[in-house]
Amino acid sequence: MDRGLLPSPEHAPSVPADATVDQRIAIWLDLLRTGHKLLLAGFRREVGPDGDVQEAYRKWYAQQMDEHDQTVARMLERMKRTNHAT
Repeated sequence: MDRGLLPSPEHAPSVPADATVDQRIAIWLDLLRTGHKLLLAGFRREVGPDGDVQEAYRKWYAQQMDEHDQTVARMLERMKRTNHAT
């Protein structure tokens, strides 16, 4: 079965079992930085060579936070209703 860009679990890279805490943190930070670079590259593609990548990022982030806040508010409302029903 073709899984696209993702390797199968047995072929996926993993953290060495003997990696130290510092090495594990370094791997995690590298993944975060790589993800951030990919995100910014996507914004660069969207806004073009003369566009404002940082502004595109700010708008995207504000939208993400608005959606997050709405999700949390809905969850709290459900919990409130559930607690009052018991």
